[in-house]
Amino acid sequence: FVQFWFLLFYTFTISVNRKVKTEVQAGPLYRVLGSPLSITCSVSGFRSENTDKHFEFRMTKPSNPDFEIQIISSHEDTFGYSSHLSRVRKNEITLKRLSPNSVRFEIKSLQKTDEGEYECTAVNLEGAYDGEYSAKTVVKVIEDSLSVSSSASTPLSLNEGEALTLTCLASSSTSQHTHLSVAWYLHKDGQEDAQPIISLNRDFTLSPGQGFERRYQAGLIRLDKWGEASYSLKMAEVEPSDQGRIYCQAQEWIQDPDGSWYIIIQKNAEEMTLTVKATENRLTVKMQQAVNVAEGGGLHLSCKVDGVQGQLSVTWQHKPTPTAPFTEIISMSQEGVTEIAEEFVSRKVKVMRPSTDNFTLALDEVTLSDSGVYQCAVSERKPNSKTHNQAQTTTVTVTSIVSRLDVSPIPALTTNMNTDITITCSIITKTSESSLYSITWLHEENAGNKTIVSLDRNSIVTESQVDLRQRISMRRSKGPTFELIIWQARISDKGLYTCKVGEWLQDPRGEWYLLSTVSKSTVLTITDVALKDTVVLSASERCCAVLNWLNFTKWWTRLLGTASP
Repeated sequence: FVQFWFLLFYTFTISVNRKVKTEVQAGPLYRVLGSPLSITCSVSGFRSENTDKHFEFRMTKPSNPDFEIQIISSHEDTFGYSSHLSRVRKNEITLKRLSPNSVRFEIKSLQKTDEGEYECTAVNLEGAYDGEYSAKTVVKVIEDSLSVSSSASTPLSLNEGEALTLTCLASSSTSQHTHLSVAWYLHKDGQEDAQPIISLNRDFTLSPGQGFERRYQAGLIRLDKWGEASYSLKMAEVEPSDQGRIYCQAQEWIQDPDGSWYIIIQKNAEEMTLTVKATENRLTVKMQQAVNVAEGGGLHLSCKVDGVQGQLSVTWQHKPTPTAPFTEIISMSQEGVTEIAEEFVSRKVKVMRPSTDNFTLALDEVTLSDSGVYQCAVSERKPNSKTHNQAQTTTVTVTSIVSRLDVSPIPALTTNMNTDITITCSIITKTSESSLYSITWLHEENAGNKTIVSLDRNSIVTESQVDLRQRISMRRSKGPTFELIIWQARISDKGLYTCKVGEWLQDPRGEWYLLSTVSKSTVLTITDVALKDTVVLSASERCCAVLNWLNFTKWWTRLLGTASP
């Protein structure tokens, strides 16, 4: 019960606070005879915000302010009086819905009789009235006093680099406070729309058109105002792209009571056809034919430029395959400033200009991925700011590094038990002076192969056999030469020993990689001196004399026949 009364009170409170409000643009709205009129009308406060509201427009004229003239309605086709109904049927007067709660009233071409007070009414379909269902604004129709003319209307032909000056006269004698904006346009053949060259806005700021910014910043395109009504376009050095129909456009602006600015009239002056004859481009670029370079070596490319007439800049580019897009490596501006692409910042790369007509690219420590197509793109800027571009390509093949690593043979060794043994493994040829080496000593006995000790490229030793740690060591000397030393050799130390050498190189990015490995082996024989005991038997005395008493066994034997103890 309490919830019911709360909901009822809440609903009643919303209903009481909800009031309909209708709004249009504040007046007076000054519009020029023959120009369009647009009035936006919106309503709020109805219970159903998402339902399309119906609107009606009426007006009263200054000569008869008490007589309302119905113009157009969103829900009744025959709403308008005969004075306006024919214009409604010809779509000269329209009412366009913008949202469920707003519409836009438009008159395409104002007549002097359209001056008056306009009222927009929101039709109430919800029963009781609560709020403002209509709003009014005043429209003033003023005469068109804007005048625009150009100093030249006959065709003009210029050579590339010559100067062009055109003058536009634009003025207005309206009694209202208005501002003028003036713009010069270029309408190129084959293009639907004209593009602005430069504009003097209503707030007296200059704006270059798209594509003309560079020349405007360089002071090669200007728009100057002389006196009250003269606006001159100055192009210091015309380009072939300037060819087309050039005209001046003036717009008259007025500030409405809501603070917004509105174009009340716009006019174009006569077009002037401009023809620009291009100068001959003699710039050519040449490069050497296909280039082969070994991995890790240096790449040097030369780019010869002929027919130079201006300032040069160059960009070196690369792509891995003929169908791939080019990516930038390094560039040099006209002032000699170099810029390295992010991908090559860590590489040893530079661009040089040994002479005025020659550019070179130097890329050290190339890798296989540096193979592909290289392009020298040269840009020439002439004194008239005209830019010419030429490019030439060549193919570069980076061949893999062939390892030259070799290790000297290791002679077989025979030694007595309990002696110290040195096995030597020497590198006799190497691929590069900057190579680093890793080495692993392996011992094979009873068909098993095990690592004794290893040394990585940073000279860090790793011993694999715990029981050998007290009896083995490894030493490195010039060459480099690696020595495996076994102290107090035992019978178990005999067998096949292998020296496995790995050669490491560093790529241009600073990463180390294993180029190749070479192995050499030798056989180590350990002799037990106890097994060398010699027995000399006297045939006549049938006795034996033991020359070495260590671990011997006596046997009696006959000189001929079977042995007997």
